[in-house]
Amino acid sequence: MNAPDTPETISKEWLTHSLGIDQLRRGAVVSSFRIEAVGTETGWVGTIACIHLSYSTHVEGAPASVIIKISPSGTEDPFGSFEGFFYTDIANGRNFSVPGCYYGFNDVEAGRSVLLLEDLSHLATVDFIGGCSPDDAELAVLALADIHAYWWNDPSIAAMQGLVSFETSLFDTWWVEYESSIRALLPDVVLSKRMMQFGDVFSSDPLAMARRIESTPTTIVHRDVHVDNLLFDRVETKHRAVIVDWQTVGAAKGVSDVAYLLISSLSPTDRLVAERRLVETYHNRLMNLGIDGYTLEECWTDYVVSVASKLFITVAATTKLDNDTPRRRAWRTKDLERLTAFFRDHDPITHL
Repeated sequence: MNAPDTPETISKEWLTHSLGIDQLRRGAVVSSFRIEAVGTETGWVGTIACIHLSYSTHVEGAPASVIIKISPSGTEDPFGSFEGFFYTDIANGRNFSVPGCYYGFNDVEAGRSVLLLEDLSHLATVDFIGGCSPDDAELAVLALADIHAYWWNDPSIAAMQGLVSFETSLFDTWWVEYESSIRALLPDVVLSKRMMQFGDVFSSDPLAMARRIESTPTTIVHRDVHVDNLLFDRVETKHRAVIVDWQTVGAAKGVSDVAYLLISSLSPTDRLVAERRLVETYHNRLMNLGIDGYTLEECWTDYVVSVASKLFITVAATTKLDNDTPRRRAWRTKDLERLTAFFRDHDPITHL
């Protein structure tokens, strides 16, 4: 059956087929469903909705609700097919701490995907503005390490076509617009001199920076790990963080995800106090999962330089997204405050 383009084209028949209801219990079908929109204040271009399901008879193992994500075709969403690729190819059948995927349609050429994902709305969230605790960050670091270790220097990554890369970015053109965009959006903000110097170095040769961040050891990375893209399971005995929203999935040094998380989601004070311990926790997890030949000192140096990943997304979001709501301006303000603090505490240019 054709994957739906909009919520209006979702049918009971398609849901029955896509969820495999007939396979769970012969003759059972989705008898009715109700769609509830979610994610209205996110950067996602397409549709995110929760589908509440009813069945013609009791079906053991059938979900009461699922999350559907429909990305638009064409150039409206340049990351349209990437999340679909993550679920259909990268995470499929692997025990990663990400939402389960019931159905995935992915069309790389058309740049679109349709996903039916596990509804994890019962898990705890943490507001980005307030930031998360170092303990929550540690849960996310461990979940990231598990994914990174699985794909560590995997030769098949080079052939993957569904990955976001810095090499195809327009960072140099975005950077030209960045200072004026900040003045228009947040006129009272004073930009960090050290951050601007690093941005100048980045924009002067984006390909060289891409090669620095995306060179070996490479693995599958999220690229946008902040607390709004994390869910926390606090009910089970074994607490965990679940990582969502994989539309910017790419290949790079794994610790770039750790840097992105700690810079974006911890208060500057918490980050400064906890970052070395958390980078060591990440490195220890990799070692325990069989990764060798990557020293803690190399990991720390890569962590500092990986501020480039955070700056890349921050500049893109500031110059290209609609930030003209109170919530988004507050988000951008807090994001910039934390990023500036990192440059106050570290000088990544010295590690290039």
